[in-house]
Amino acid sequence: MPGRMWKIAVTVLVPIALLLMPVPAGLTAGAWKLFALYMGAIFGIMLRPAPEPVVLLTVLSISSIYLGNIGVALSGYATTTAWLVFSAFMVGQAFADTGLGKRVAYILIGKMGRTTLGLGYVAALTDLIISPATPSNTARTGGLVYPIFQSLAVTMGSEPGPTARRIGSYLSLLLYQISLTTGGLFITALSTHALILSFAKSILKIEISWMQWAQATLVPGLLLLALVPYLVYKLYPPEIKQINNTEIASRGLAEMGPMSRQEKTLAVIFVLAIVGWATGNITKIDSTAVAIAFITACLVTGVVSWDSILRCKGAWSTFMWYGGIISLANGLSSAKFFAWFGSLLGKNISFAGYDTTMVLIGLLLLSLVVRYFFASQAAYVSTFIPVLFTLGLLAKVPVLVLAMLLGVSSVFGSMLTHYGNAVGPVLFGAGYVDQVTWWKIGTVICIVSAIVYTVIGLPYWKLIGLW
Repeated sequence: MPGRMWKIAVTVLVPIALLLMPVPAGLTAGAWKLFALYMGAIFGIMLRPAPEPVVLLTVLSISSIYLGNIGVALSGYATTTAWLVFSAFMVGQAFADTGLGKRVAYILIGKMGRTTLGLGYVAALTDLIISPATPSNTARTGGLVYPIFQSLAVTMGSEPGPTARRIGSYLSLLLYQISLTTGGLFITALSTHALILSFAKSILKIEISWMQWAQATLVPGLLLLALVPYLVYKLYPPEIKQINNTEIASRGLAEMGPMSRQEKTLAVIFVLAIVGWATGNITKIDSTAVAIAFITACLVTGVVSWDSILRCKGAWSTFMWYGGIISLANGLSSAKFFAWFGSLLGKNISFAGYDTTMVLIGLLLLSLVVRYFFASQAAYVSTFIPVLFTLGLLAKVPVLVLAMLLGVSSVFGSMLTHYGNAVGPVLFGAGYVDQVTWWKIGTVICIVSAIVYTVIGLPYWKLIGLW
């Protein structure tokens, strides 16, 4: 309780202190009040004196009463991005309920898992296949993929402690890097992308479709995913090199039994959803509409039950607080706060004479350096991405490139620590890898990721017309 009390105190006192300050010139009193409440929400997300939904509902209730505008407080829940994340969580639930994700993993192990390096690529492919439908990489990697590979490690006599380096430590560390690589590939592969899309719309005045994001990450993202298992294998090699993959796969599939009707139906619906997302620019069907249709099809065909949907706590929790933070951000945008903030920065910062590419690289490096100060990816995105977007506008860099570069860096920047993304405590907490090693390997892979997205990604984005 004492620890919680100081967190509550900071979360409450920060907005009060801002409200007691004079309203800055160029801002309305309403905009300054909303900013004060927004900062209270940000500190609440960072310090977590209560779960995020409780923090946001509290801030929204205060804002709707204090500012007298319930419409602003609820506006975020009407955005397509909030519903896209909510729906995609349910898709991930369908994969878990039917066992299709586990079956995919065992099939790939049987085909490619003869060596430890091959097993690393199996983990990458498994996570990649499931990633478009699971915006919680904690659920995807930590709850679905990692338990399979951790059980394999235990089967091969590798547990936390003296036997960790046999294979368990390699798999734990690798799956973290994989999760944060696949998380950058699709809008629906990580929940914080919804906030980035919201800020891109309110600050940069652009909208990014599911297909645009996937097309932009196709070359640099898949190249990076191909490099990660090999790099981790070389930097932190396991003692076991060969695996009896056919026996492991056969035993796992035998325990699951024949492919069920629900699995077959889910596979078909999932392929149709990918097609729907990929052709959205042609059909003009919004990606959120495709995701909701996916859930409806799963319910109607009996792939998942409504009770299962209700039990998906992560979806409901994320929807509540994401919708809340988007509401506050939309309110600030409507009140011209970001325009004022950009003007303020413009009076003190000059980008004259700087090359566009160098400015983009500078913003990328700044986005990575600050990550050590954020114990949550959501806190980083909601706090620092608006600042970086505003700086990019001042520098007059291509806004679509700016959004994509900072979007993917928001994911691979979490590699620097074991607390930068929620899946980190799950995998690090297994006890296979010490903190120093985790940070060292993560730093190397993060640097490689930054190089790939700047050296390969930026020219590729020029080629496909993003700038």
